[in-house]
Amino acid sequence: MSVVYKIEKPKIYSDLQECSNIVELIINEESIENKIIEDTVISDIYNIRISFNSCVFKNIIFEECDLKKIDIVDCIFENCDLSNIDISDSSIYRTEFINCKLIGSRFDDSLMKNVVFKDTIGTYSNFSYAKLKNIYFKDSSFRNSVFQEIESKGLILESTDLTKSVFRGSSLDKVDLTTCNIDSLEISIKDVSGGILTPIQALELTKLMNIVVK
Repeated sequence: MSVVYKIEKPKIYSDLQECSNIVELIINEESIENKIIEDTVISDIYNIRISFNSCVFKNIIFEECDLKKIDIVDCIFENCDLSNIDISDSSIYRTEFINCKLIGSRFDDSLMKNVVFKDTIGTYSNFSYAKLKNIYFKDSSFRNSVFQEIESKGLILESTDLTKSVFRGSSLDKVDLTTCNIDSLEISIKDVSGGILTPIQALELTKLMNIVVK
């Protein structure tokens, strides 16, 4: 599958500083920039307004974190567990999630641009009412996830499991689904109009029209 849209990569500062007191910084600072954070647990963070800029997170576990309304710009999350994290109503730009766990994570009502999810498990994630521009899902699983009423432009879905996910009110016009698993996708005929499908996928979606194919 050829990627039509250009995804801008994170602009990471060339000389990142190691950070050993990340929780303290999150609690006390409004912005954290040019840091590399590795091999630690970030837990019990609530009611914080923070901005991450040009940061790399490696092997980080986020536990019981409510990070609504934060800004994430030019960041990389690699081998991180962000399951059940709440990043709703946030702004996320030029950010990559590589080999991460995002099970049950919330991105609803967020503004996201040039974001990559690769080799990531995002089962039961919620992207409802998010505005997505140039978003790339690759070799990932987002089964049972909710993409209801999203506004999207440049949505790229490659080899991603979307089984039983919800796309009601979200247009998939010009979105190529041919390498994805869309079994039991919850969507309307109007929303799937213009989508690019394999013959088998198209046959699967005929159930939306209440017709029987013999």
